[in-house]
Amino acid sequence: MKQFKRLSSVSLVVLAGFHASAAMAQTAEQSSGGIDEIVVTAEKRETSVQKTAIAITAFDQKALEKNGVSTLTDIAAIAPGVGISKNSANVIIAVRGVSSQNTNEIGDPAISIAQDGFYIQKPFGFGDSMFDLERVEVLRGPQGTLYGRNATGGAINVITAKPKDEFEGKVAVGVGNYDQITTEGMINLPVTDTLAVRAAFSTSKHDGYRVNEAPARAGDDADSQSVRLHVQWKPTDRLKLLLTGQLTKIGGVGPTMWGTPLRYTSSGAIDTSYRPDVDGDGTPHSLPNQYIDTTLRTIQWNGEYDLGFASLVYLGGFRDTDYSQLRDLDGTTSQAAYIQPTEKVHDWSHEVRLVSNGNGRFKWQIGGYLFRETSDLFSLFQSYAVANPPSNIFTFSYNVKAKSKAAFGQASYEVIDGLKAEFGIRYSDDYKSRTGYSNTGSGNVAQDDDASSTKTTYHAGLTYDYSPRNMVYAKFDTGYKAGGFNTVPGQNTLPYQPETITSWEVGSKNRFLDNSLQLNLSAFLYNYKDQQISVRDQTVGLSAVFNAGKSRIWGLEAETVFQPSDVDRFDASAVFLHSEYTELCLNIATDGTCVTDYSGNRSTQAPRWSFNMGYEHSFGLLGGTLTPRVQTHIETSSFYGIENFAYQKQDSYSRSDLIVTFTPESKKWSLQGFVRNIEDETVITSAVASTRFGTYSYGMAPPRTYGAKLTYNF
Repeated sequence: MKQFKRLSSVSLVVLAGFHASAAMAQTAEQSSGGIDEIVVTAEKRETSVQKTAIAITAFDQKALEKNGVSTLTDIAAIAPGVGISKNSANVIIAVRGVSSQNTNEIGDPAISIAQDGFYIQKPFGFGDSMFDLERVEVLRGPQGTLYGRNATGGAINVITAKPKDEFEGKVAVGVGNYDQITTEGMINLPVTDTLAVRAAFSTSKHDGYRVNEAPARAGDDADSQSVRLHVQWKPTDRLKLLLTGQLTKIGGVGPTMWGTPLRYTSSGAIDTSYRPDVDGDGTPHSLPNQYIDTTLRTIQWNGEYDLGFASLVYLGGFRDTDYSQLRDLDGTTSQAAYIQPTEKVHDWSHEVRLVSNGNGRFKWQIGGYLFRETSDLFSLFQSYAVANPPSNIFTFSYNVKAKSKAAFGQASYEVIDGLKAEFGIRYSDDYKSRTGYSNTGSGNVAQDDDASSTKTTYHAGLTYDYSPRNMVYAKFDTGYKAGGFNTVPGQNTLPYQPETITSWEVGSKNRFLDNSLQLNLSAFLYNYKDQQISVRDQTVGLSAVFNAGKSRIWGLEAETVFQPSDVDRFDASAVFLHSEYTELCLNIATDGTCVTDYSGNRSTQAPRWSFNMGYEHSFGLLGGTLTPRVQTHIETSSFYGIENFAYQKQDSYSRSDLIVTFTPESKKWSLQGFVRNIEDETVITSAVASTRFGTYSYGMAPPRTYGAKLTYNF
């Protein structure tokens, strides 16, 4: 608490100083520019982003197009405090140093991801193709009351564009290096006065980025197609129904690893102090070729009825995923380490809310939530070195079930003009089970495990609007992530407990200079208990989840937009993050002393400093508008493992983009050119060292890419 008080004092001094300087600046010549308002549903009701007492960054359709956002990974370049990496087909998101590396069939993410309110438990391929969007909301900090168990670090809400009451459409085609070809299209049809339909599609294809992987085909390629259909019916002014279907297919070689032989110490252990120089062009791989084959089918049915005093909202959906892959784990010409996972996942999600209407002093909502998942998994850890067909080293065959139930409520009351008090509570009940067998070399071993947990999480806050465009807030939140269990070869089933997080945050949201300058500040402190961490066995090559005793994260954030005129816009953010495990002992001796103590180490994906900066200016040209935008992401070093070994380290780096867009006066079409990762920086997204593989192995973010995109609107 002493540390948080000091943190709060510093942030308040910064706020006061800035407010004073900004107030003086108000007397200067006022700008004709103005920053657009963005309406969000972060609190599950419509509010202006600048009136929402959450550290949130929102991007509307216009901002997404200007920034050239086409994948979820692109969000990290423009959203403060967010890191996005991939573990093969799985997206791993870190917000303010909170993440989950546990992507197996029992694991849960630490950041809630939802599309149109449908929670996505297993983000296979999610975000590879983001198209026809209304906006993206990135919420930082625990969201345990409204979003539930797996939002300990925050939430990302992807909101697709819905049917409108007017005809519109567009088509777009893009080309780029690595033989990239992308297409995108949308058509919106008002069928009747009460019925409207919107259909959209997207395809993305390019060769693999790792050009040196021959004789195998180059990995980190793209081959995806997705189509979505919305049907919206408004039979009365009070009732709105929306039916959505989406089909996505992902193929190609898939994500790949770069590998190099291990170095050993004089005692024969892996040299963890060595960091190979990873080559972004890849390294020769073995045969057979890797592949990925994923199909995702989603149906959502949403309804809203206006009861007058409140609105009854229902969000329901079903998501079916067929996922199979062949991965080369070592990333070299060795044929001894392949994994072939196959998984069939079925998700059901239901949420019902009663949300108060009107603009009175008292606002409230109550709701219930039910999520069910079943998964059939068959996974082979194989060697192609000595036999054809391959020899199966490990075999896993499981049926997994998960169920989550919750009841929640949140209310706010405006005590006096401008001062609002808020309180929320959520009760969660979680259960997961796994039956089947594993074979790790000594015959089939039956598995029949389960885990259950319950938790009540809270939210309390105060918000003060001291002017129409300025507010300060302070809030307290708790969050939790359900527990689970591991099956480690040669050991019994090892359970791990739920993790809980307690958060204090103060912040301010402001508009100055005639609405042309926006500045949002926040300071936060997290106390973690039993944080779930992934630890990889360097001999076997598999990972298990354990609980860290205690962890602490605190930091400062500043986010600004300056739009001095209608043709200029500058945006920037800076994040300072201090994240460490205060108690982390993996092995305890019989006398109670700690044998392997990682206390004091930094959390994974938690750079001490990170910056985003962007500038754009619009020029009149040939009767139209030419808008160049340059943006850069800078961050200091971070680690991809709780041990903080040298081979797990990503050094400080910067990645910059240039996006140039030309739009004629008619706005019937636009042409956009882009260069991403101008520095051609090699950035790792995972790090593994294993004596079974015999290598240090790394996943990598995309290298420098460039291309152009032509869009026609009708």
